[in-house]
Amino acid sequence: MAKNEFVSNRYYTIAAKTTGRVLEVADFGLENGGAIQLWDNAGAESQQWKILKAGDGFYKLICRHSEKAVDITVGGTQDGAWVHQWDFVGADNQLWVIEPTEDGYYKIKSKIGGKCLDIVGMDACNGAHIQIWEDVNGDNQKWSIAQLPAKAGAEVKTEEKKPAAKKPAAKKPAAKKAAAPKAAAAKAETAAEKKAETPKAEPKKSAAKAAPAKKAEAPKAAEAKTEAKKAEKPAEKKSTAKKDAAKK
Repeated sequence: MAKNEFVSNRYYTIAAKTTGRVLEVADFGLENGGAIQLWDNAGAESQQWKILKAGDGFYKLICRHSEKAVDITVGGTQDGAWVHQWDFVGADNQLWVIEPTEDGYYKIKSKIGGKCLDIVGMDACNGAHIQIWEDVNGDNQKWSIAQLPAKAGAEVKTEEKKPAAKKPAAKKPAAKKAAAPKAAAAKAETAAEKKAETPKAEPKKSAAKAAPAKKAEAPKAAEAKTEAKKAEKPAEKKSTAKKDAAKK
């Protein structure tokens, strides 16, 4: 693996060539000053590291569980200076060159002094402390760096969230269904209003009723004429009687 292949959003284990034990923060420490040591790989977050570019070919090593950086105590440059974790402040004693070796491992060298991460006393036991030491090309200065797979749990959570995003879309048809009854109700109300308005055409009926009244007046006028004629006839008879009397 070339050093430029480290992925910024993934974690790695850093294991000693001599024992296969991995770098970890001692006792799951979260505070500044927690010792860096070797331990059997238990898959703990205190044994997992981000390898992040810090510019000019240097890297910072950030512990997953504490989010603190591998740091040389008191900014030391002398052989035997231990390393621990500390808040990352961009200091040179927190920056490292990751250099591939011919046998497939890496040397991890400090920016200041160019000294290597090294196992104190070449100890092979759990709890062995880590220091810096001049590069002697020893196996206790060589490390295997392995990328960890993405957590299955994180992938499952991502998949579970996708259907949740579709739920708001499912509400749209419901809104349309609700709109249909409202439209039907509006139509029913309009129809009812039209029916209610129909009786207003009554003036036409009253006009029709008025027609019989006129017809009723016609017989009355005829009766009046008849009466007048009847009245005229006796008058005529009377005048005829007068004429007859005059002739006598």
